[in-house]
Amino acid sequence: MKKLRYLLFRVSFIFLNLLILFGPVFAQQVRKRGAEAGQNFFDVLLQSKFITMLVIAAVVLVLLLTRKMNNRLKVSILLVSTFLYGISANLGLKIFSGFSMHPSPICAATKSILYGFRMSMIVTLAVILFLTLIGPKLFCGWVCPVGAIQELIAMLADKLGIRRRKWNFRFTQTIRLLIFLAFIFLSWTAIIHTVANGRVVALSLYDYINAFDGYELKLQSTLLDNLFHFMPFVLTLIFAFFTYRPFCYLVCPIGLITNIVEQIALFRVVRRKNTCNDCQRCVAKAPCPAVPEILKGALLRPDCFSCTVCTRSCSQNLLKFGLKDE
Repeated sequence: MKKLRYLLFRVSFIFLNLLILFGPVFAQQVRKRGAEAGQNFFDVLLQSKFITMLVIAAVVLVLLLTRKMNNRLKVSILLVSTFLYGISANLGLKIFSGFSMHPSPICAATKSILYGFRMSMIVTLAVILFLTLIGPKLFCGWVCPVGAIQELIAMLADKLGIRRRKWNFRFTQTIRLLIFLAFIFLSWTAIIHTVANGRVVALSLYDYINAFDGYELKLQSTLLDNLFHFMPFVLTLIFAFFTYRPFCYLVCPIGLITNIVEQIALFRVVRRKNTCNDCQRCVAKAPCPAVPEILKGALLRPDCFSCTVCTRSCSQNLLKFGLKDE
């Protein structure tokens, strides 16, 4: 526990120094981009999409902390997120016109690097990071429509008795990191590019593997474009039956960022040492690789999506959602 506190202190100290050094520059960029678009940060934040995200996350957090979350509530919340942020924009109804995931979290993270921050991207990233700092992985676990549909499929696979493979976290993290590094190299060197008005414009590698695009049910102009548009989403749905959250663990760059941030989250899965009889039931039941590291009190944990499987499977109430280990 002392090592963990020391690590959190060091991370917080580094984060504070980075905030002091680069905070004014970032704030200046926010004001500049907002002035260019005739918007400010709170104009965008107060849109219905982001307000409902914060409300859903708040409801989830209360249910987790009070141990009231059950499968019925879980499915209901995940269906709401899937509908609001994935499906609703395709209905053509004015009430849902602002709920489209544009920019998607992936675009907000990667295209900001390529083309600079825009206010919608800044707000999207701010909401994701804020919810991750509150924890436990409130955006990725409960709000993100790609994450939500994968979680629903995982629950369905369990009902159908489909045996899902548990990947080694070092392997999945390596793949996810290599894809991100490939994005940096291919995009910054403009190996992947297009030509617009006689000018070479770098493209993002994630444009070809972005599962969020699959929620936009609009046919593209060519067969190849349709393949790149829908295939990542279709493959995500298929593989989600056989391994837990494949897109989150193997591809998503937001997963890389939030995995770092969740290490210093306010709330997360914590353990009660004195009640453990080492039955390992929670490890066997949990779909993710995080539980063994939680039990060991590891300083760095794999992604935990607060699915509640481990906390509900422990007969000794060893694991719970809270502030710190007991």
